[in-house]
Amino acid sequence: MFKVGSKLFLGLTGFAALTLVAYLIFVERLALGGVALSVVFAVLVGLSAVIIMINDGDSEVQPRDVSLVRASMWPLVTVVGFVLLILGLVVAQVYFIFGIVVVLAALTEWLVQAWSESASDDAAHNESARRRLLHPIEFPVIATLGLGVIIFAFSRIMLAISKSAGAVAFIVLSSLVLLVGAIVALRPALKSALVSGICVAGAVGIVVGGIAGQGAGLRTELAEAAAEGHFLHRECGEEKSKYFDKKAMKTISLRTNPVAIVELRGGVLSAIMTGFNEPQKIVSVPRGNPVTFIFRNFDDAERRMVASLGTAMAAGAETSTEKEGHSDSNETCTQLIPQGAEQALTVTYAKPSIAQEDPLTLTVPGVTGQAIEVVVP
Repeated sequence: MFKVGSKLFLGLTGFAALTLVAYLIFVERLALGGVALSVVFAVLVGLSAVIIMINDGDSEVQPRDVSLVRASMWPLVTVVGFVLLILGLVVAQVYFIFGIVVVLAALTEWLVQAWSESASDDAAHNESARRRLLHPIEFPVIATLGLGVIIFAFSRIMLAISKSAGAVAFIVLSSLVLLVGAIVALRPALKSALVSGICVAGAVGIVVGGIAGQGAGLRTELAEAAAEGHFLHRECGEEKSKYFDKKAMKTISLRTNPVAIVELRGGVLSAIMTGFNEPQKIVSVPRGNPVTFIFRNFDDAERRMVASLGTAMAAGAETSTEKEGHSDSNETCTQLIPQGAEQALTVTYAKPSIAQEDPLTLTVPGVTGQAIEVVVP
C-alpha cells in the first residue's frame, strides 16, 4: 500500500511523535525544546501527507529515465537547515536565521535540479539549463562568502600578531600577490589548474592562519584594552589620561552652529554667545536636542572642559546606595589640550535643570571657583 518514500516519512513522523511525548514526560513541559519538537512533528506530518497524496511522485503515463537522474546533496543540506532552525528556537536567534537561509537555498537548488533533469532526454542539455539558471546567482554568492571568510581570517591574524610583525606580513603578502600576478601576466599559457591551485593554496593558508590566530587570541595590548575598556569611557580628571588623551585634537575642522564658545583666559572661564556683547556666566540650551560647545584654552597648562549632566540614579532594583539618597555623577568632557588649542563637545540634556539635585555646569578641572551654569528649560 505504501511505497518507500511514504514509509520513510511515516517512520520519521512516528519517531518525532515518540520523541515529543518522551520529552514532555521525562524532561519538561511547555519548554522551548517541546516547542521545537512540536514544530518538527507538524512539518513531518505535512510532508507525509503530501508524499502519500502524490504517490511518491511516480507517474504511470511517462516513466522517468533513471539515467537522467543524478545523486543530489540538497536533501541532506535541507535537513541540516531544519536542524539549525530547531536549534535556533532553543539556543540563539542567529542559528534560526542561518537555518532559514540554508533551507531556502537548498530547496531552490533542489527544485531547479529536479526541473533540469526532466527538461529533455539529453543529460548534457539538462546540466547546461541548470547552469544557465543558477550560475548568475551561485557565483556572486559563493565569491562574497569566500571573500568574507578570507577577510575575517586575515583580521584574526593581524589581531594576534604584534604591530611590527603585522607590517612585515602585509609587505610579504602584497609582494607574493604582485609576483603571482606578474607571472600570470607574462606567461598566459600557464595551465588553469596551476593558477587555481595557487589561489586555493593561498586561501587555505590564510584560513588556517586565521584559525590559529583565533586560537591564540588578541595580542597583549589589545587584550588589556578590551578587558579594561580603555576606549569605552572618558577620564575627565585634571591628570592626563594614558588612552583618552592620546593624540588629542587641537583644532576644529567643522563648526556646526555652536551654542557657546567657552574660553579659559588667565584662570577665568567665560562663555561667548551670539547676541551678547559681554562674556556670560550662564548659558541657556534646549532640552532633548544635541548642543555643541567649543572650548578654547589660553592658559599655559593643558586643560580640559567637563560638562556635568546632572545625577543618574542606578537602574534596576533598588540598592543600598539609592536608599541612602546617594547617586553617581554623570559627566562628559573634552580631551586634554595645550595652550591655543580648541575642541568641540556635543551634549544632549535629557532633563530640565529643575529636575537636577545639583546645577548643570561647564567646568575646567584644576581651575577652582570658575564655572559656567547651564540652564535647561
